[in-house]
Amino acid sequence: MPSGKRDVLCIDIRSFYASVECVMRGLNPFKTPLVVADKSRGPGGIVLAVSPFMRKRGIASCCRIRDLPDVEGLIVARPRMKDYIAFSRDVTEIYLGFVSEEDLHTYSIDESFLDLTTYTRYYGKPVEAIAEDILAAIAARGLPAACGIGDNMFLSKVALDVYAKRGASPIAAIRIDDVAEKLWPIRPLSKMWGIGHRLERRLNMLNIHSVGELANTPIEDLKRRFGIIGEELHHHANGLDGSVIADFEGREMKSVGLGQTLHKDCASEDVAIVLREMSDEVAARLRATGMDASTVSLGIGYSRAYGGGFHRRSALPQRTMDAEIIYHATMTLWRRFGEAAPIRNLFLRASGLTSTDASFQISLFEDARLTKKRDALWRCVDDLRHRYGKACVTRLSSLLDDATFIERSRLIGGH
Repeated sequence: MPSGKRDVLCIDIRSFYASVECVMRGLNPFKTPLVVADKSRGPGGIVLAVSPFMRKRGIASCCRIRDLPDVEGLIVARPRMKDYIAFSRDVTEIYLGFVSEEDLHTYSIDESFLDLTTYTRYYGKPVEAIAEDILAAIAARGLPAACGIGDNMFLSKVALDVYAKRGASPIAAIRIDDVAEKLWPIRPLSKMWGIGHRLERRLNMLNIHSVGELANTPIEDLKRRFGIIGEELHHHANGLDGSVIADFEGREMKSVGLGQTLHKDCASEDVAIVLREMSDEVAARLRATGMDASTVSLGIGYSRAYGGGFHRRSALPQRTMDAEIIYHATMTLWRRFGEAAPIRNLFLRASGLTSTDASFQISLFEDARLTKKRDALWRCVDDLRHRYGKACVTRLSSLLDDATFIERSRLIGGH
């Protein structure tokens, strides 16, 4: 993997939703006790974001409303996703004032990568000075930001997450020459971009607890145990990353899916209602992108009182964008792995995507005419929803108490 030494920035708007709320209210995010949450969903509602003021006091997002400590003057702001998206677009326009589109990659609503390799000579400044100018432009909108600088996307992301977000300065850098000093001491491993807690546990079982120990593990051993992921882990642990921002343009889609956290526990016997709606939505996204899926994955998280959950996947009987086939495969996974416990989180994803050619791969056990009629019906529904809103046509089951589609159709980004 080529090291691709470049000048890459990874910029994050700190506590984005909460900071935007503060700005819209004329408040300082660092001096305002504010959280973004919908109190109408009850004490079990999720806190989407907390202001930097709250974060400095050890209060993290993704907790429940009921778990928030008593803070004098606390503001609980209901999410306003349209406004957050508008602010995100404003920030993107700031970035495009410094770099061209091919050198900008939007990683999420609040985080982006910028490749400044060819711009230092143009601006006549070192990359650190350009980063300061960009953060100053963002600050002029009232938003706090942090920036990681690296020789590649991976190092800039780690510099952001580990140093810029937590250090005295909002700008931090990790260069290839800094790997032994700044990258290798990092532990636990889940602090490194690309390593989740499950993978961390597997590495710990091999007596690998720091990035340095990972870097010095023979690549052959990692490939034997983890396949291609093991090879990538070894490269990253040594500060190497061949990704180039310009290459992200037109990248092939790998999967489509959605997840949701319910505002109340769902009884296991009623989960089919929600999974039916989610299967419909995944199928709609497949139709919108002209893709067929060959695999479906289901993730279930039980209520906090019960704990646990599962994540399983299964091959579909044929590559398809048919909601019925996706739903039946999803329910097969649920019946096989589900437990009689209250459910709070659900995740459904269709993967193994290939571009459809408008023809059907019909199973010997399927009625081809019925499948075509079903596809025509759903495309008509897609057209109506595009014109009049997602909730203009729904299944009758979406009127039941445990259904969530109608409520979520009124929201943006699920909030």
